[in-house]
Amino acid sequence: MINFDVLAGEKTDQQLWQRIREGDEQAFTIIFERYHRTLYNYGSKLTSNSAIVEDAVQDVFIDVWRLRNNLTDNVTSVKFYLYRALRRRIHLAQDKFPVTEEIAFLTENETPANPANSETILIDVESASRRAKQIQNLLSQLPQRQVEALTLRYFDDFSVEEIAGIMGVSEKSVRNFIYKALTSLRHNRQILIISSLIFCLLGVF
Repeated sequence: MINFDVLAGEKTDQQLWQRIREGDEQAFTIIFERYHRTLYNYGSKLTSNSAIVEDAVQDVFIDVWRLRNNLTDNVTSVKFYLYRALRRRIHLAQDKFPVTEEIAFLTENETPANPANSETILIDVESASRRAKQIQNLLSQLPQRQVEALTLRYFDDFSVEEIAGIMGVSEKSVRNFIYKALTSLRHNRQILIISSLIFCLLGVF
């Protein structure tokens, strides 16, 4: 039997996908661990109802396992497949749930590896929380599709072509969404905490 950690470290998404098609539960678990957090965060850009996001993420993975025998062979990008499936799930569910609660973002542990003392940890955590709130406030002022395109491009590292496929729009529309979002953020560059991010993104774009 293959060691779980070895399988997780040495297998690509495509290899794991093939194993899932063959009924390998370990491969399925690894794909789940790799993507459930980022899928949740992406879903939170599509709706503020955490119940919809949580259920949609679970349903995507349930479907992957339930329909494993019929999954597309030699899938080019497992990440693309999962994001597109989640987007479809959320849009189908939105009419069934009222928007009643605020999303709680799932974040990685931001504690320094070698903290000098407890005061340093506290300052770092408060600073990270303040930055996150400022960035979230700025993004909340943008139209949903601009936020979605921006997130997929710069935080989830999808190409413009892939984003167009996920969102179901043309590549030109994706570029317009990103351009307009960055232009709006640039007008808020007086907020020091995000200015470096904005200009970095503008440079990349």
